[in-house]
Amino acid sequence: MNQLAVSQSPVLPAEEQDLLRHLFHTSTDILVTTHRHPDGDAVGSLLGTTLALRAAGKRVTAHTPNTPPAFLQFLPGFSSITQTPPSLFDVDLAIALDHSELHRTGLERELVEARRPLIAIDHHATADRRGSINIVVPEAAATAEMLETLLPAWGFPITADVATCLLAGMMTDTGSFQHANTSPRVLASAARLLDRGADLPAITAAVFGGRTLSALRIAGRALERLRVHPEMGMVLSVLTKADLEECGASVEDLTGVVNLLNTIPEANFSLLLAEIETGKIKGSLRSDPEGTVDVSSIARRFGGGGHRL
Repeated sequence: MNQLAVSQSPVLPAEEQDLLRHLFHTSTDILVTTHRHPDGDAVGSLLGTTLALRAAGKRVTAHTPNTPPAFLQFLPGFSSITQTPPSLFDVDLAIALDHSELHRTGLERELVEARRPLIAIDHHATADRRGSINIVVPEAAATAEMLETLLPAWGFPITADVATCLLAGMMTDTGSFQHANTSPRVLASAARLLDRGADLPAITAAVFGGRTLSALRIAGRALERLRVHPEMGMVLSVLTKADLEECGASVEDLTGVVNLLNTIPEANFSLLLAEIETGKIKGSLRSDPEGTVDVSSIARRFGGGGHRL
């Protein structure tokens, strides 16, 4: 198993680049997948990669374990995302993006049994590195930032549609370049995507505006329940399954609510606990812009993952 640990840059040495190019260019049927409850970086990276590979004549399946958030449906290629992947025995190559741990793709058993080459690309320090080839850059603000460099290096040009998908991934994972993970490198990467035709107005309107009525209602319910624990700098809110039903809200409508909780000055970090099914609680954590609390270490203790922030 090749372990490609990249420290400061997602640009790989020439020999590893050659190996990856060989895998891409000798594969016809490719599966691209990401983690359950996908966020903007997951979906943007998924679609950016899918569109780039399709433009090169590949047959590509874009897979998410469950339905991606509706606010991302403006992204090119969104309608092609499926929750029903082909048999892994029928693909030549699998690519897992932004997944942190393989089980979060919902395809762990199938990937292991089919024994197809798996390229894992991630910016989470907690990535489990179970791919045939692993490209992990914890310093990257988003997996989409890595792909902005990697795709052209592998011979896949970044079109305007690909640029839009990748920029959406960067903007969501950096809070529109407000979080502490915003670096000169990610800003330069975003600038290159704008040069390639990324649709910034569409991203801004969809990601940071245009919320559905149900999403606003459930956010309001979370704000009503807001509690501050000043001794820890923690802001907490809780939502029940009944809350979601009364607001007509889905799990996707919870996207961004934890960020809203985190905007008050007292917050070092925020926690949203939401009952998405009877007896099943989904926890979302967000640190303050300075990264005062490493929330990923908390999430890992409960079987989750994610960023320090």
